[in-house]
This record gives sequence, structure tokens and C-alpha cells, in this order.
Amino acid sequence: MDEINNQENERLRKIRERRLEKEAQKKPEPIKLQSISASNRETETFIEKNRKRKSTTAARWVSGIFSVIFGSMVACYAFLPQFRFDDIQITGMDKINKAEIIYFTGAKGEPVFTVDPLQIRSTLLQHYQDIYDAEVTIDFPAKMEITLTERVPVVEWDFGGSRFWIDQDGMVLNESRSQESTIHVYADSYPGSPNQADREIPLYFSRDTLKTIITMGSFVPENQPLIYTYKNGFGWDTDDGWRVFFGKTDSDIEEKLRMQESLTRYFHENEIQPIFVSLEFKDAPYYRFVEN
Repeated sequence: MDEINNQENERLRKIRERRLEKEAQKKPEPIKLQSISASNRETETFIEKNRKRKSTTAARWVSGIFSVIFGSMVACYAFLPQFRFDDIQITGMDKINKAEIIYFTGAKGEPVFTVDPLQIRSTLLQHYQDIYDAEVTIDFPAKMEITLTERVPVVEWDFGGSRFWIDQDGMVLNESRSQESTIHVYADSYPGSPNQADREIPLYFSRDTLKTIITMGSFVPENQPLIYTYKNGFGWDTDDGWRVFFGKTDSDIEEKLRMQESLTRYFHENEIQPIFVSLEFKDAPYYRFVEN
């Protein structure tokens, strides 16, 4: 009886094992998480490089297209006559040689993109002393206009037979085409000269000196020139026939003019005919006269 039971249990055990095997065969294998390996990194690197290569290629195509367009524009500017300067308009100074001005610009017949307006301005100011300023404008496709401003002299300095002019900034001009009235100065030297024998014309006059000249010039008797000497400074010939000097600056000029009026009355009252009066030092004026 026991043996029969054992055989039956063994048979049931085997049946269960075969059933478990069949069921195990039907179940899917568990999912295994794939770890990052060297082969995965190589794949990602390849994909990234490929993406960058495509992006670079697209950028090169775009750049190439723009280069072609820009090159075509440059070619038009360089070779087509419509983009070269043919006629240059110059205004502002009627008496200046316009053909010479155009020559010094160096722009005649040149492509518009090769011309620098600031360089043209600098060149003209260097070559022409009497040009105060030059405004250079360029309009599309190839039109240039130059507006010149002339230096305006305010003083004409007669220096021992030779003449030069001084503009409103103190710049010395070797010649002047201006028709503006100026203060005429007859001189044997100039302010700041190292000695009376120095004949070298200065490049400019200081603003203080120019101010003195203009101030003195406003008091000069009508139809009389302003006089300057190395020893006595500025002065003029009076209507009474004597020469008065006020020094090398315009300091205390109004007080010195009142002193001149007082001396004039004194000379008339005492029948004195001076030939020279110095008011350079207001506290120590002196004069020379002709003795009868």
C-alpha cells in the first residue's frame, strides 16, 4: 500500500514539473536594462559630428551665396562707369582754381568705394593755406560735392615792404583773395620777435596778440594805419601830427586814451609841438618835441 502511494506521488510530482516547464516556456524573458558602453558613445559622437557637418555645410552655402552677391556688387562699383566719379562739384570759393582742387582730391575717375572723404578733406587743408575748412559729401551712385570755407583775414601786416595776412584764428597767410576790410599795420618787426633784425615771418599770432591788434585798430584815427615798432609797440599818428605809442598790449588802453586827450590839451595850451609820445607806462609817460 505504501509503495502504491509513493508511486502515485512520484507520478504527480513529475506531472507538476512538466507543467511548470511548459509555463516557464510561455513567459517572456525579463527586460534587461542596457548599460552605456563604449559602442554607445561612439554612436552618439558619430551622430553629433554628422549633425555639425550638415550645419557647417549649410552655413558655407549661405556664406558662399552672400560672397557671390557681394563680389558682384564690388565688381559693379569697380568697373561700371556709373559708379566712378566723373563730375566733382566745388562751391564756396569762387577765385580758387577748381581744376587744381579736383586734381588734389585724386578722385576723378575712381570707383566710389575707394574714395575716403576724410582723407580728401585732410589733403586739401594741407595743400591750401587759405582754406579754413572743407566739407566733402558723397551721394549714390557717384556724386561728390566739396564745400570750401575760406580763411577770412582780419589784419594786413606790412613788414618792411613785404606783406602777410592774419585770419581770425591768428593763422598767418602768405596771400589773400578776400575783399573783406582789414586792419592795416605798418611794422618794423612783429610781437614776440627775438630781436629787431629778425625778418622771419611767424607761422601764427597768439590770440592775445590778435586781440590787442583788433582793440588798437578800433581806436586808430580814420584813414590812419596802425603802427608797430619793436621798441615801442602799437601806436598811430594823431591828427595833430605827432606819433603816440601805447605799448605792446592793450592793457589800460581806455585810461591811456584819456591821458592822450589831456596831453593834447596841454600841448595846445602851451604851444608845444611834440613828435613822439609814449604812454606805454601810464605812470611814467614821456614825450619828445622839436625845439624852436
